[in-house]
Amino acid sequence: MAKRRLAVDELVAFMCHPAFYELRTAVDVGILLYDDLDGYDLPEGYSKDDIWRILTAIRKQAAVYIPEDPERAADMWMVTTSSLSFNTEMLEVRTKAESSLERSLRDMQGSPFVTRFIERTLICGLADEGIAVDEERVHELFAGAAPQTSLDQLVANYFRLSSDCDNLARREVTHGLIETLYYELAEGVDLAELPERALTPLDPRLPPPESQVLMDLVCQRAREGGDDMRFGPVLRIINISWFFRYFNVLPRLNVLVGLLLRNIIALKWGFPVLCWLPDGFDPFLAGVPVDETRYAAVFEHWSTDYGFGFDFTPYFELNVRLYLRELERLAVSITYLEQLNEQIERIFESHINARQKSILASLCREPGAILRIAPHQRTFRIAYGTARTDFLDLEEKGFLVREQEGRAFVFRAHPDLREKIVQLGAAVVDSAEAVLNDEGVVVS
Repeated sequence: MAKRRLAVDELVAFMCHPAFYELRTAVDVGILLYDDLDGYDLPEGYSKDDIWRILTAIRKQAAVYIPEDPERAADMWMVTTSSLSFNTEMLEVRTKAESSLERSLRDMQGSPFVTRFIERTLICGLADEGIAVDEERVHELFAGAAPQTSLDQLVANYFRLSSDCDNLARREVTHGLIETLYYELAEGVDLAELPERALTPLDPRLPPPESQVLMDLVCQRAREGGDDMRFGPVLRIINISWFFRYFNVLPRLNVLVGLLLRNIIALKWGFPVLCWLPDGFDPFLAGVPVDETRYAAVFEHWSTDYGFGFDFTPYFELNVRLYLRELERLAVSITYLEQLNEQIERIFESHINARQKSILASLCREPGAILRIAPHQRTFRIAYGTARTDFLDLEEKGFLVREQEGRAFVFRAHPDLREKIVQLGAAVVDSAEAVLNDEGVVVS
């Protein structure tokens, strides 16, 4: 008994050691990786491996387990640290329905300053698929240009499905829904013309499960509520995206299907702003919270078993931070868009609705642009007659001129208006980009 009591006393003394307390605090308020221990003074008599094993064993007592996979030989888990809990809550509060940002997005969804976020999300997804795409071509397709190639058709299909996510969010997440997204995304696309995605190899104890197993895991995670309240909605969405990013759930187009499913679940669970944010990481973007080397270290950490399975805590922490960075970019863009709308209202001295302001705002960005009714209708999800009235009303007020393009009408800025629009757009955009670049955030 005395011997056992002595062991406990020694353990308590070790737990109270200042160096070990510092490590427990560091892992709770940020991202602490195995190699980060090299920067700490470790308790005397303990190796780096000793400290890591003890620290991990203590942390795993509070673990949330990733869904079980019968083919997996090791645990996958994460811990809801103080930092992760706080950042996740901030993300949930700022992206939920009826938040100030969501209301602004609802009013301004047709603006080219905002729709660029949708385009950028797709471009990031295509890059993760191993597919290079021209940004301007993506913008043209979003604006309604006719697809010319299989890649064009894939982009057009994505935008069509993306605009239908509100309806799809009424459905339960099942194998059928996921397969529907895949087949509609691939409709009219010759997949042989597109490169196949190269997956980063994982640990041998994380073998790629069968597609059926993966689909079951995704659908299980997508059920509302769940069996562990510590694994909140945003973390569940990130976990679902992980399956599509690192495994071949489907034959092709996994990342894009994962993005669409993320948007559907975000809408279903009441976090619509998440749909506007790119999912993934580009180390060359300005203002990233980690550099490329650090990101690689996080990846190596979660895909390495140090004796207690695979700890996903740094992966979730990093992704939440990346989402918060993108959210801040979006919020700053919205602020300047609101200023632009105020100036449009003041300069043109005419009552126009929010959709019509978006038309004039698009001309501020591209003064010589050709404007079509169909993309405007699709963007705002309104009847064709309503969209047509928006343009005809602006024509009647002298802001637009109508031209014939085949059987359809198109519109341009009226010549008398173009100079005013150019000056207004340049002033607002230059001001916005200057401030955003100072803050390490980039517009468009």
